[in-house]
Amino acid sequence: MRQWRFIANQNSMFSGINDAGIETFTADLTRSLVRETIQNALDAAIPGYAGATRVEFSLFQLPVEEIPDVGRLRAAVAMCRDSNREEPDAYRFFVRAAGTLDGSSIAVLRISDQGTVGLEGSDTCAKGTGWSRLVKESGSSNKGKDSGGSFGIGKSAAFACSDLRTVFYSSLDVQGLPSNIGVAKLISFQDPDLGWTTGVGYYSEDERYVAMRELAALHEGYRRKASGTDIYILGMHMDGDFKTAFIRAVLLDFMVSVVKGKLEVLIQDEQIDRGTLAQYMARLDPHESEDIKALLIYHHILTSPDPDILRIPLDSRVYGQRYGFSDGECTLYLKEGEGFGRKILITRSAGMRILEQDRISGSIEFYGVLIIDGEKMNETFKKMEVPSHDAWEPGRCREDREVCAGALRDLKKYLKEQVLRNFGKANSASIDAFGASDFLPDRIDAPGQRGLEKSELSAGIKELVGKEVAPSRKRARQLGLIAGGPPQEAGGARGRGGSPRASSSLPGGDREGGRTGYKKIDVKKRLTCRDVSKGMYVLDLISPSSAKYGKMVFALSGEQSELDLPVRAVQLQGGGSRAKIVKTAGNTVYLQDLTKGAPLRLGFQVDLDGYYCMMEVDYFASKK
Repeated sequence: MRQWRFIANQNSMFSGINDAGIETFTADLTRSLVRETIQNALDAAIPGYAGATRVEFSLFQLPVEEIPDVGRLRAAVAMCRDSNREEPDAYRFFVRAAGTLDGSSIAVLRISDQGTVGLEGSDTCAKGTGWSRLVKESGSSNKGKDSGGSFGIGKSAAFACSDLRTVFYSSLDVQGLPSNIGVAKLISFQDPDLGWTTGVGYYSEDERYVAMRELAALHEGYRRKASGTDIYILGMHMDGDFKTAFIRAVLLDFMVSVVKGKLEVLIQDEQIDRGTLAQYMARLDPHESEDIKALLIYHHILTSPDPDILRIPLDSRVYGQRYGFSDGECTLYLKEGEGFGRKILITRSAGMRILEQDRISGSIEFYGVLIIDGEKMNETFKKMEVPSHDAWEPGRCREDREVCAGALRDLKKYLKEQVLRNFGKANSASIDAFGASDFLPDRIDAPGQRGLEKSELSAGIKELVGKEVAPSRKRARQLGLIAGGPPQEAGGARGRGGSPRASSSLPGGDREGGRTGYKKIDVKKRLTCRDVSKGMYVLDLISPSSAKYGKMVFALSGEQSELDLPVRAVQLQGGGSRAKIVKTAGNTVYLQDLTKGAPLRLGFQVDLDGYYCMMEVDYFASKK
């Protein structure tokens, strides 16, 4: 007889509310569900099928009394609640779940795919079949090398979205065999007949918990005619506008799949495909967030005939030959432009977003897309993919750790070299002080201000250098020196701008002309304008060495690069270093007690209020 059946744990393990697989997807339910279900559908595409895989998301209300054997399910939920009163999280969850089943109707999300093989193996339900891996197995997956998933936990995303942790699977496989079964992943509860249970229950024909030989009929008016799988999420948890949230998730994570013609998505009455994609992109506001701005540019890079967009197929002699990669296993698309965020979107064969590689260049403004299509390259990087499919970690590869680590390290190097080779050039409007991308974030927010980005700072400087700086020579000389402690001033050496430049006395006998006490050291720095109206800036760097004394020498850059730039109101900010300022003299700041690797954040003002200032900063440390 068809009914819900739960399994006794026979005095073995107890299942709690914090199931590891389900908890993986609770941070962003909508996006996780879209990523996992679409990825699974793409992986199940019919071999040799020429069309796009089609995935439909349809939300509807189902009368509670039409849930199969709702009485037993309601009783199980109540026992979960009553058996776990001393577990606050579990108790609250099942109080809400019981309330959901006490209503007259329940929200159900149907997820249906077409152009897929369906759940093969439902006739035997044997271990290793597609049916068994989805319905019964935990942590197993035997997908192909080109598939997007490999951990077998993606199916938990559907349970994470259910306020009842209950799902029905219904399928028609490529052989025309129908099947359906209900699965509830509750928590251990005490049953008067079974004792303590595992919390897992199946709606099936009998105690064998095998598939029923017909399609589920939960959504009135819907009937599957072609092969594929339907997932019904009972008690779908919804926050906000359903269509808007799901459309956004599809665009963010599967734009490349749609562009390549591999995927079509229907969300209620909204269809996203290769022909309509541009319409949905046009609805997005690039000022909404950095993610949306980048998405629009990625779409432009992949679809525009713009001759400035570079398309670079892999030359394995440049990268990959040592790892067995062949020519053309990946393709890199690049475009340079003002305000671009210096990132490369990376996808593998199915086209799902994996990650955005940043920290490629601190001065070149560009966006890029890398599509990994080749079998060997896909296989290598799939091994490193974390379960959430949004990062690569070579440590996951127990047998090939060194090979994987090398492939990832050299890929990053390859991407950087391609950017520099194609866009690197002498540019007087750009200096390294504005691009410490290796150790600083892409975004620095000032209190009370809109976040200032590196790209915005560069754009402003390019327009102003050489136009507003010239009058500063006279004004700079009017600044007085801020008195301080040792080192003491001596001599009257002239700096490169013609103004008096300080010479200090240090152990080792520092004389500014010969620099016998100081050694110039190249360091990466980041300059941020905090308040242009007051000429306030912040300089960030990492101390490259330990030294008793050090100094920073400031000068204007660009067309007036020979002009010293006096600074004032200098102070160290943050608590990451024991260094202290001992003296400020004109365009030079003297420091003491520098520690290797410690972050230094220097706040200061220049007498160029109202204009962006582009400057050079030289760093020196004492030799002793």
